[in-house]
Amino acid sequence: MSKISCVILNYNDAPTALQLVERIISYSCLDDIILVDNHSTDDSYEQLKAWEGGKIHLLRAEKNGGYGSGNNLGIRYAVEKLDSDYIVIANPDVVFSRQCVYDMKNTLKARPEYAMVSAMVKGTDGSAMFSCWKLLPMFGDLLDTGLVSRRLLKRFLGYGSDHYQKRPFVEVDAVPGSFFMVKAAAVRECGPLFDEEVFLYYEEKILGQKLKTQGKKTLLLTGQSYIHAHSVTIDKTVGSIEAKQKILHESKLYYYKTYLGAGPVKMAAAKAFLGIVMLEIRFLTRVCRLRW
Repeated sequence: MSKISCVILNYNDAPTALQLVERIISYSCLDDIILVDNHSTDDSYEQLKAWEGGKIHLLRAEKNGGYGSGNNLGIRYAVEKLDSDYIVIANPDVVFSRQCVYDMKNTLKARPEYAMVSAMVKGTDGSAMFSCWKLLPMFGDLLDTGLVSRRLLKRFLGYGSDHYQKRPFVEVDAVPGSFFMVKAAAVRECGPLFDEEVFLYYEEKILGQKLKTQGKKTLLLTGQSYIHAHSVTIDKTVGSIEAKQKILHESKLYYYKTYLGAGPVKMAAAKAFLGIVMLEIRFLTRVCRLRW
């Protein structure tokens, strides 16, 4: 029998994390639930501690090293202590069914060439949301960042709708980090799944690029979906749109330099372009009252 563990990362938002635990604790497909408190500054750890026991394991990070660092802690525990075969990474603000977990596991199990799988994303109102990325060269990725360029060039920067039609699953380059399943065997081969130099944002493209470089593939189930109350936890810890955008840009630049091999000239061009994007954000937030 395949053993599946689910890692849930919490930072200063225990009620949201525990709401997910309550929803999935009865799922027979999940052998273990690993709660990782990312060194919260409130009483989150004490709230989570009350749930520890049985299939629920509680870990506490020594410091808040960001999304990747916290999830790596849970993944290592799943692989080294629990001997899991598959690991689900789930944001506290998602809703997923047990059938979705079964389908993800069975899809990966039947296809040894694939290391990771996710499902289509829906909003809390049931509307379709962004579900995957195509990994682009640096300048294409920059165009996908600009508020105007992203909208004008949308058809060239991602997968077309025909990529998903009449197919139970499709191969993609990267999926959102809010909910996915990875093979423990891939983790053992790759080492730490997430790059801990990145605190927040862009972890997914970095992970996709890392897996792709090592010849490992990612799948997206088109017949399954999960609900993501987008940024519920992040909104509680990173307030303004500008603050989020600043962190995003820092992560992007790290990705360009470390994973795409951008030299000084390209990095200077990227910084200039992102400076223009920040001006767009400031204009829209202050003049048009754009909401994140």
